[in-house]
Amino acid sequence: WRRWIWATWCSPGPSATSTTTTSTGTRVETIPCKFKSVDHYLQSYRLPLIEETRSDLCSCLELINEAPSSKILSMEVAGKSGLYFMDVDFWDNGAGFSTETYTARNGDIFILSSLKPESAEDLNRYGVTYCLAMVTEVSLDDEYQKGFRVKVAKDIGLEEEDLSKFRHAIFLTNIMTNIRIWKALSFDTHMDNNFTVIKSLLAPTNLGDDVCGICVAQDGSLLPSLTEQLLSIKLNQSQLDAIESVISAVRCRHMNLLKLIWGPPGTGKTKTVSALLWALACVKCRTLTCAPTNVAVVGVCTRFLQNLKEFNEHIDENGLPFSLGDVLLFGNKYNMDITEDLQEIFLDFRVDDLVECFSSLSGWKYRIASMVSFFDDCVSRYDMLLEDEGNSDPVSFLDFIKKQFDATAIALKRCIMNLWVHLPGRCFSRDSVVNISSLLNMLEIFGTLLCNVDLTEDCLKRALGCLSNENSVCVKPISSIEKELDGARSSCLKLLKDLLHSLNLPTGVDKNWVQSYCIRNATLLFCTTSSSYRLHHMEIAPLDVLIVDEAAQVRECELVIPLRLHWLKHVVLVGDDCQLSAMVKSQVCKEAGFGTSLFGRLVMLGFDKHLLNIQYRMNPIISLFPNVQFYERKILDGSNVLSPSYNKDYTCFPFDSYTFINLTDGREDKEGTGNSRRNMVEVAVVLHLIQTIFKCWKSTGKVLSVGVVSPYSSQVDAIKGRLGKQYDTCDGFHVRVKSIDGFQGEEDDIIILSTVRSNGRGVVGFLADNQRTNVALTRAKHCLWIVGNARTLYKSGTVWTDLVSDAQRRKCVFNATNDTALCKLVLQVKQDLDELEDLLNAESAVFSN
Repeated sequence: WRRWIWATWCSPGPSATSTTTTSTGTRVETIPCKFKSVDHYLQSYRLPLIEETRSDLCSCLELINEAPSSKILSMEVAGKSGLYFMDVDFWDNGAGFSTETYTARNGDIFILSSLKPESAEDLNRYGVTYCLAMVTEVSLDDEYQKGFRVKVAKDIGLEEEDLSKFRHAIFLTNIMTNIRIWKALSFDTHMDNNFTVIKSLLAPTNLGDDVCGICVAQDGSLLPSLTEQLLSIKLNQSQLDAIESVISAVRCRHMNLLKLIWGPPGTGKTKTVSALLWALACVKCRTLTCAPTNVAVVGVCTRFLQNLKEFNEHIDENGLPFSLGDVLLFGNKYNMDITEDLQEIFLDFRVDDLVECFSSLSGWKYRIASMVSFFDDCVSRYDMLLEDEGNSDPVSFLDFIKKQFDATAIALKRCIMNLWVHLPGRCFSRDSVVNISSLLNMLEIFGTLLCNVDLTEDCLKRALGCLSNENSVCVKPISSIEKELDGARSSCLKLLKDLLHSLNLPTGVDKNWVQSYCIRNATLLFCTTSSSYRLHHMEIAPLDVLIVDEAAQVRECELVIPLRLHWLKHVVLVGDDCQLSAMVKSQVCKEAGFGTSLFGRLVMLGFDKHLLNIQYRMNPIISLFPNVQFYERKILDGSNVLSPSYNKDYTCFPFDSYTFINLTDGREDKEGTGNSRRNMVEVAVVLHLIQTIFKCWKSTGKVLSVGVVSPYSSQVDAIKGRLGKQYDTCDGFHVRVKSIDGFQGEEDDIIILSTVRSNGRGVVGFLADNQRTNVALTRAKHCLWIVGNARTLYKSGTVWTDLVSDAQRRKCVFNATNDTALCKLVLQVKQDLDELEDLLNAESAVFSN
């Protein structure tokens, strides 16, 4: 498949039909809803995957002048044919990359060239040498690593003397996910060949309705107990029903069951997933939770940790708290926003802490033995210190004991706490948990006694001196503090020796062993669907359940990676097929159905989905239109958003909670050679609205978040460029600007939607997509202000026709002609852009005013 990419990466994309012939003569057929066999299923995605990879490379090539690049310092053969080691200079990020410095990752695709191209056409200039290369090995231990191994196409005829011709490396894209998908779509790989779940999905009936009578009878007493605990964390009935349905299904050992949970915006989907994960852990189901992006995985994992404390408060009286060690997040730490809270469950940080805890020289056994040695030999240690120091000014016995105890106890406590945080609960027996708790308490008591003002040096010497020498003639401690020290020391010694013998933990192991140990023993694992590939190459205990969050955004072929995991039996898909689906760049692949998710395919086949039917995010005035248009009035408003107090802090703003600001003077234009559009009049109006919100906010003293969204990246960039860092230092006032696609799954108090399009033909481009429009309209909690040309949107014949009509009927349209400040702003912008002729239009806000 790589050779296919090498040959076609810069070919023009073909036009699409139901069965399309690509530029290389290969036919890409429409992916069906039902499949004849596993081979038919896997083969249906292979050619679309190659075509999508080619299209991705082509789109990156078009923006090559904005890509990260670096000078090649050296390049030499690295063993096998086609493998080379490259050393590069510092990277220039380029205008199209993030603010963070680019670093190479496995799976990155480069162009190696004899010159730095300003456009793709430069590569075809006479005398230019170039080729594609893929990064195969990068040392991630070195933060400043510049060198890496690359693989080039074997058939390009690259000789060793040609290596010096390559002067520049230009990053295009990363195809690691596509490589993993390709391997998942093949039989002859080292992945687990578990096709049990996949076979059940070839031509599925409504598997969610299947019930196993044996397991239902056995679990009769389990559900009521779990339900009672779940009620205490304030789940609504639809959320409870969804969780109970899943728990009943996954307890079955006789059938492969699949459940769909439909979570429209604001209905508590992530909270439901968190509660479901806790319930699955309670019934001893080992669960892998996946999502399509790092942001989504981190989001659901963060929410679970936030809820974990609340869940633990409602365990039954015979239960133990759910350990963080049972939760494991893994993936590429460079691409994940790992907060301090997440460090406790992130694999890389966990491994570093546990390697130290398992060390033969400084690990848990050493720390316990050191504490025992302190209690047994502290007096003799002091005597040795006095002998070594001779007649010099010696430290007092009391100070010596305090320092020795603090140093030893602190190291032991840190080690014990790291073990408790990072190891699964199954690593500790109930007695060990009790002993650890008692030991930490007794060490605290002993340390407090050492700091008691009534403790004299003679008292301490009598107590510890007597207790440390069993062969001497003992004088019983006569003071209460000596008795307490005696009791605390004896208790600590007993607990330490018990733990030394009862803890069945490893010592002297390396990072790889610890990494495997953590993954093998965790109960709840979190990663992206792509990163689940790592589990195929590890000896891990069977996984009972796969939960896929944002399942409607995962291409079905990508989901094959976790679906093939060893012994996997049950699958839970959580998502909303009315919102954005997976991103597909190739028009051929779009029309072939390559972006369709398993969630979406099952819905098309009439598969039942459990609806979460109460939304807690949007002011009912905002939720009304999306509910009618996209959800057939199935969504109810929660009591919180129905309360009069929900919007009381937003009455001082210039527009109502739901307002369409009709702006007729905008002009849409393309920026550069791309297809992205911007509307500078709308940019100015958006900035004006933010400034107005800011002025109102200053008198409230409340925390306020404002989100600006637009379907076009050029509009986003224009707003960001003019907004700058104006509000970055305003504590409590937060502004962020994103594309609609980048805002899925997020929310803000106030959303300003810039629609951009302004033309007489009613052409609205991206906005014609119902899923994208749904996302844009459901991000706001309290206020949604839509800025756009009502006439253009109404004439589009899309969902926007209905939206404008609905806004007019509900008297939610505000015409810019009615606002003097906006008219002046439009006049100023038109003057700056030398577009004053637009104002001669009779519909112009300035003309009408």
